[in-house]
Amino acid sequence: MKTTVVAACLGLGAVLALNSGCVSTGGSAMETHTKGMEAVTEEEYVVTKKPVDRHYIGYVWSKQFGPVEDTNNPGEIRVKKERSFKGVQQDFAFNVGLALGARPVAAPVMGEAGIQGGSVEKSKLEGLEIITPVNIADVPFEPDYNYITEALRLNNFRIGDEKSNKASIGVTAGSVVGSGTAVAEAGSSARRGTEGEGLVVAYRLQTIDKGSYIKKDSGFVALQLDKSIDLPAANVVVRSRLQTIEPGAGKSLPRNVLWACARANAMSRDMLAAWLVEVKPLDPKRKTLTIAFPAFPKVDECQNYSGVIFSRIDPLTDRIIRQKVGITVIDAEVSDVLRPTAFDARVTVSDESFKIKTVTPADL
Repeated sequence: MKTTVVAACLGLGAVLALNSGCVSTGGSAMETHTKGMEAVTEEEYVVTKKPVDRHYIGYVWSKQFGPVEDTNNPGEIRVKKERSFKGVQQDFAFNVGLALGARPVAAPVMGEAGIQGGSVEKSKLEGLEIITPVNIADVPFEPDYNYITEALRLNNFRIGDEKSNKASIGVTAGSVVGSGTAVAEAGSSARRGTEGEGLVVAYRLQTIDKGSYIKKDSGFVALQLDKSIDLPAANVVVRSRLQTIEPGAGKSLPRNVLWACARANAMSRDMLAAWLVEVKPLDPKRKTLTIAFPAFPKVDECQNYSGVIFSRIDPLTDRIIRQKVGITVIDAEVSDVLRPTAFDARVTVSDESFKIKTVTPADL
């Protein structure tokens, strides 16, 4: 049994990087843990610092802070949820959920080691979901950053109060790989949490394979009001104009525009004038995108925009192919009667293609 326990402690080492001591509890808890861990031969998931109910798909991952929201990408990424029927994955998520202080809802954690008899299988209740993007090309990948592209979510778990918390994290001390293991331990120090059913316990991270990264851009081109600018290398036409509404008319600016920043979007119903930059692809299969910059009232921190205007996956090469636009408004003013008095802006369009690769916990 010693060999089994040591193997379990080493098995999850690259996944949990916490500082404590590996605790052998024996009995059904350790047997369940070992059964779940011994079949895992390749660590592909990063464990959350605490269970949460948000999936954070498309967010940048920080080693210190976890998911970090990029306010420059206000659009929501469409996600899909699928049931997992992979036993190893179910066991992994179940054990991590217990180790992070969660407990099954339908089959309460009981017994000397926190798990009793057949309640383990009952607790899963086919409740493991895999959450992924509908189109992984929608993830705003940038070189050198790691992005969350998959989340493991336990439907039938929750974080309870101190009295209901019966699980803990155990980690080996002085291991070569700094290894740690999730152990369901009786009598452990409980942690207080907010109760909520459905917990994300682990993420898959992916990043651009820099060896495959190819980028071609148009360079910055000056925009002129009410004139079209051709960018033949990017196969798009860009046109800018000032859009106004009459004060007190009870109308608002068009709702089908993409505001350059979140604050402008929040103020959009009260906006009386905006600079609109229309990016029109010459390919009839692609949609025109209109980016709006506030003109009146002016929002000083809303003078730049960068975003993906087209993305797809090439199934023959497994490459993500996308086109991005960057717009900078250097100087733009309107008069008291909402007429343009100054407009100086630049646009650049870039075409990128690349492959992505999975980031393991050992890579972080």
